[in-house]
Amino acid sequence: MAVTVEYVPEEDTLAIVTIRETQSASLRTTNAILIAALLISSYFLNVLFIVAVLITKSFRTTIYLMYCHLSFVNIIDLSFNIFFALIFVANGNWNLSNGWCTFNVAIQEFVHLHTLLVLMLIGAERALGIILGPEYVTHGHKYLSGLRITGVSMILSCVSITLASIVFMNVIPTKPFRNRYVCGIDGGGPIGYVIARLVVYFGCLAVILVAIGAILQRRTAASISPNTQEYAEFIKRNRAMQEHRSRAKLMILITCVFIGIEGPYITLCFFYETYNSREFSDVSIDLPQDADTLITWLKFVFPLLCPIIMLSWCNDVWTKVKEVMCCRSYDPPTIGHMPGLRENADMSPVMTVVGGENGLRIKSETQGYALRQSWNQTPSVSSYESEATSSGTHETNSTITPPQQSSAASTGGTTYPAEVLTPRESDTKPKTQKSAPSKIPRQIPQFKTKRSTSRTKKSTVASRRPA
Repeated sequence: MAVTVEYVPEEDTLAIVTIRETQSASLRTTNAILIAALLISSYFLNVLFIVAVLITKSFRTTIYLMYCHLSFVNIIDLSFNIFFALIFVANGNWNLSNGWCTFNVAIQEFVHLHTLLVLMLIGAERALGIILGPEYVTHGHKYLSGLRITGVSMILSCVSITLASIVFMNVIPTKPFRNRYVCGIDGGGPIGYVIARLVVYFGCLAVILVAIGAILQRRTAASISPNTQEYAEFIKRNRAMQEHRSRAKLMILITCVFIGIEGPYITLCFFYETYNSREFSDVSIDLPQDADTLITWLKFVFPLLCPIIMLSWCNDVWTKVKEVMCCRSYDPPTIGHMPGLRENADMSPVMTVVGGENGLRIKSETQGYALRQSWNQTPSVSSYESEATSSGTHETNSTITPPQQSSAASTGGTTYPAEVLTPRESDTKPKTQKSAPSKIPRQIPQFKTKRSTSRTKKSTVASRRPA
């Protein structure tokens, strides 16, 4: 009986196949852990930015609400793109239905287009403020109110949903890509859909570039008014303009990050759909596995970097986040009462700094402290040798009387009368109370202690001994 021997390639042997499957499972586990960590951290930072803005009344402005809109788009991307990618990687293949695959592709198209539209809206609003100047910054509600911004945002959302919903048509095939961990448009689709998306994308980029040019080139000159009553308004306008320009530069930075991170993935999809469309059926393109995976991973990083950039740039929002998360306050301490009770405290200001033609001057109030007595004038010389009845910082209106000295000092059996210091005439006269004492406490010399006073007495007595 003849024995039949069949030869197979080395890579198809049982040992090699087992090793390959083990390595693939280990790689899937590592990718799943990384995607899960990325998903959780991105969720946390985006929700943290939205909550920090919404819980603070002063932050609920037009620009901050638009940045919250951008974070909300990131949350949609995390929920229906990166989360589906995590399921794909954990199972090793796409276990969901074809309907969920098509929905995943539609969400990708919506997120890409709507992010560009939101950045375009932010850029147009910032450029309008730069062009119109401080008048728009201080009275922006007259030009673009919150209701108008909401209406424009709803229109842009409808445009994004309309273009993304075309994917549900049967003429556009979709399939899961193993190397991308997500679904995408397969070959054989119409090239007209690709061209329509390209036109919308380039239109948004053109508007954003025009807005960036207006933001970077426009400079406003401000001159200080000779009227001192307008100094506060001048400072307020300039600070508002500086804040407006700072948030405009934040939009420029986020746009550059979006183009650098999401741009390669969008370009990859366009090239694949174009070369594998119906009109180019005789030409096809295959993407390398490493390039496909690396570009997809780069796309997943944008929902994480976007809130990090916004929290790092907006110092006021970051300070609020630290107050909420760390339970600490960065308000300066207030003299006389607790910071939390500042609204109920009955405390008038100590002094007012007024700017005039001759420079700054201090203006004292006409009323005294509501919770403190008036400050006494400089005490007499005799009070230096007496023990103070209260602390050095306590204020009193009573007249300081000289201490009683000992009648004699004995040294070696001979007695000498001790020197008794008499108060000055100005101290013996009754002091009249001022009708409106000044709030600025006078500087008083440092009181001598009892030990230093006793040493002075002993040295005086020793110097008067007979030779």
